This record gives sequence, C-alpha cells and structure tokens, in this order.
Amino acid sequence: MPNIAVIGKSDIVSVFSAFGISAFPIDNSKNAAQKLNELVSLNTDVVFITEELAEQIGDVISDLNITSQTSITVIPDHKGSKGLATSIIKDTVKEAVGMDII
Repeated sequence: MPNIAVIGKSDIVSVFSAFGISAFPIDNSKNAAQKLNELVSLNTDVVFITEELAEQIGDVISDLNITSQTSITVIPDHKGSKGLATSIIKDTVKEAVGMDII
C-alpha cells in the first residue's frame, strides 16, 4: 500500500486525515521544507503540499522532483489555484527535455 502524506495548514490537511492519509499541519516554509525532506527520506510515495507553502519552497520541491522517487504534488488551498502546479510541471519538463514544449 502506498505511503501518502499531505502538508499544509490545519484546516486543509485535516480533511485528508479522515481518509487515512498522513496529515502534517504546517504553516511556515521552514517547517514545510524540513517535513518534505523528512518524508522523502522515509521513501513516502506521494506527498501533497498546498500551493501557498509550495510557492515558498519551490526550489526545494524542484530539487526533490529531480533527485527522489517521491511524487510531490501541489494542490490548491482554500484560496483556489494560482497555477503553480502547472508552472512546476512546465519547468521540470523544460529541464528534462532541454526546451519548453508545454
């Protein structure tokens, strides 16, 4: 069974815990980066992180997307989507392929 976790503000992540997903209520970038690195080192299969936090630790996410097997997925929070997930995918593909194809 895959290990799945979510990082974000408590009002968002509490919903995920109802479905058996490990929820980590975090509201600042330092703690989010630390928790994300910890989850990756524990070989977590999928980590969802809210856009607000992902925006603050984008460099960490980009590095981990390249160097780890963990799937890090950005999800919108209560404010709605800012398009960050699309931007991260676009940048990752551009780095892997060498050109912007999206």
